[in-house]
Amino acid sequence: MKKFCLLILLMTSFLTFQGCSFLFGEDESEDYVSMFNFLWKDFDETYALFDVRGVDWNVQYAKVRPLVTNNMTDLEFLAALKALLYPLKDSHVYVKSTVGSLNSGEGNAELDVFSLEKVCESYVASPLKCGNNIITFGRIKSDDKIGYIHIASFSNGLTGINQKQDWASDIDIALAALQDTKCLILDVRGNRGGLTGNVTRISGRFCMVNKTYALSRTKNGSGRNDFGKAVELEIRKNGKWQYTKPVFLLTNAQTMSAGEEFTMALASQPHVTQIGNHTCGVFSLALERCMANGWRYSVSVQKVTFPDGTTPEGKGIVPNSENLIVNSSADEDAQLLRAIEKCGEC
Repeated sequence: MKKFCLLILLMTSFLTFQGCSFLFGEDESEDYVSMFNFLWKDFDETYALFDVRGVDWNVQYAKVRPLVTNNMTDLEFLAALKALLYPLKDSHVYVKSTVGSLNSGEGNAELDVFSLEKVCESYVASPLKCGNNIITFGRIKSDDKIGYIHIASFSNGLTGINQKQDWASDIDIALAALQDTKCLILDVRGNRGGLTGNVTRISGRFCMVNKTYALSRTKNGSGRNDFGKAVELEIRKNGKWQYTKPVFLLTNAQTMSAGEEFTMALASQPHVTQIGNHTCGVFSLALERCMANGWRYSVSVQKVTFPDGTTPEGKGIVPNSENLIVNSSADEDAQLLRAIEKCGEC
């Protein structure tokens, strides 16, 4: 609830008017130099992660600004923005233009081989779907006392500021079908995020102990260290009952954003073991802006840490070394097989 209120505040605080002018800030000129300076200054004042990402923003300006002229083409301007933003290695930072797009995190994440179709074909008996096909569930073929649930995303359809969507409640359908299992493999590989409300709703079904698992601070001024008061992110029991038998949580380098928040929440629970690769390492809320020419870009405005102050930003949530596994073959899902092996020990 605390984070839900924070998101509403953020969304209303950074509301944009028609024509892409900002609620706060001056109109900008449409020439390339002015737009470059506008974007650089916006990041300088609102981007939350320069220290975490190890980027000196003034040095970036000195390197890239000489490349920008008012006689360049749109493609050349996009290339200059790429040179400016790529060192952040932040998958929540992007530019969408009429001549192409870029993402600061492109090429940085490892690619784990993962196919839900292959999992269902080779390992899950009679898989079913619910939650607008976002949730896939069933039982492992080799042992029908091992349950399997894959959550493909934490959003579906229109979002707005509504942090809860009806589909998320269908997790109860999957859990009811698997209530008699001895353990559960909960798979969020390839989950690229969504809405915090859905994370809260679903994670609460697996909660054994109510717990604060992270702190989130949001930029509230132009200085490097201007952050608001920390907001606690909590996993709390909800629903008529919770699945508290052993849970093996599968993640990979394509588990991102709200998928990582879900991983943080579940990993705080004593009955949950993470297996697979590290997650992507992007946790901040990203606010979308607009340049004078209509091109859109996003800025990460939050710093998310564990309760002890350490941050998984850039590194992701990492399993223990014995369960740190990269899938390198399409023929065998080593991550899932390790989870099945661990379930067999229950």
